[in-house]
Amino acid sequence: MKKILLGLGALLLVVVIYYFTMGSEQITKEIKTQINTQLTALQKEGFSIEERKIEEQKEHFVISFDDPKKISTFLYQKGLQITVEDAAILKGLKIGVDTHYLPDAYSSVSFDMYPVALPKLLSTSTNEDDKKILIEIQKMLDQKTILTHIAINKIGNGFKGYMNDINETIKSKLDVNILLKGLRFEGDIKENTIHSVKQNLEKFSVSASDEMRITLSNVKSDYKITGKTLYDYRTHYEVANILSNINGLNITIKDIDVLSNSTVTNDIASGTIKTTFAHIYIEDEKEPYDLENFIFEMKASNIDIRAMDTMQKADLTDEKVMKDILKQLFSKGVHFEITTLSLESIESDGTKIDGFELTAQVTLDKNFDIQSLEKNPLSALETVNADLKLVFSPELYELIAEQPQAMMALMMFQPKDENDKKVYILELKNGHFRVNGNPIM
Repeated sequence: MKKILLGLGALLLVVVIYYFTMGSEQITKEIKTQINTQLTALQKEGFSIEERKIEEQKEHFVISFDDPKKISTFLYQKGLQITVEDAAILKGLKIGVDTHYLPDAYSSVSFDMYPVALPKLLSTSTNEDDKKILIEIQKMLDQKTILTHIAINKIGNGFKGYMNDINETIKSKLDVNILLKGLRFEGDIKENTIHSVKQNLEKFSVSASDEMRITLSNVKSDYKITGKTLYDYRTHYEVANILSNINGLNITIKDIDVLSNSTVTNDIASGTIKTTFAHIYIEDEKEPYDLENFIFEMKASNIDIRAMDTMQKADLTDEKVMKDILKQLFSKGVHFEITTLSLESIESDGTKIDGFELTAQVTLDKNFDIQSLEKNPLSALETVNADLKLVFSPELYELIAEQPQAMMALMMFQPKDENDKKVYILELKNGHFRVNGNPIM
């Protein structure tokens, strides 16, 4: 469901901004002509247009999602990375659109968009409880509860919009409440393509009676195209709080920050992603924990974007096709690096101990073959070079060593002592694997 909603939100932006960007000099008649032309074109891209009603200053129509393969290809060309399988989930979805021409000083045209029919995959359940839930959801759709407003400025180089606040309870075995408050967005347009999008969300929560509640607060996102391809971009996400309460287990994550960059040179992509959590609070019936300053940073390079493009359009269930794509993907010698995966400290019942740090590198040789890996994993490992360093504080190591699941492994592989830390160094080179210099195979 989450993937459907995210895909739908991105879809609305792509379709509207790409097809309905207007200059300030255009009058209503010209706007209508352009929309008519582009709606006709949409019908060649896997959509159909239904229930169209045209008036002097407004019109209404319904966009139906009919052909997943055509839709995925179309959306991918416009910057939304969605597979055929993802698009298939949306088959049967119908989006109502109310269009208003020159509605205010800012807008050349604005759109109110809202689902009027669920995808067939969701609406054909035979389960009686599911049928009751679908009836509740359909009532929400009939009342235009899930409505997104998008306005294109008169110059045609920007847009802004919002989603109506939602506070609805779906009656079932577990009463499910959905709350969304304060979703606003704006962005820039260049050459009929989304160039940047900024979004703010005040609060989003889902709860099911007293058994489950998940809440996100103060979410900000910033996306910007930085080059000529879909893989030249920068994204930044910030979340003040994520609260989760599931069957008595409470988890609170504070000050989440996720920054990613990707660049392309000569059809080869490289990128970085860094994620930080200031605090992770975990509380159950036994004792609370405070995990402080979690950091995960990773780099990837030598990614063939032509293989990525092919994968986007391919049938992922076709084993032969996927093997050919993966062979092309690895053909440049892919390199991954975990710059850091670390936790500064762990605190429980007033006792605070230092955490751990992990660094790693993996390089796949140009001759790496996924088929060889299946037939003879040991010989395929000769085309993989990797090293990993894991550093524990003595206190954390002792805590792990007390766990039955870890005892046998720690008895077989003793750590090194470096700078008052417990250290493991794992190496894979030319098909040989070593732990702290000792050969394993």
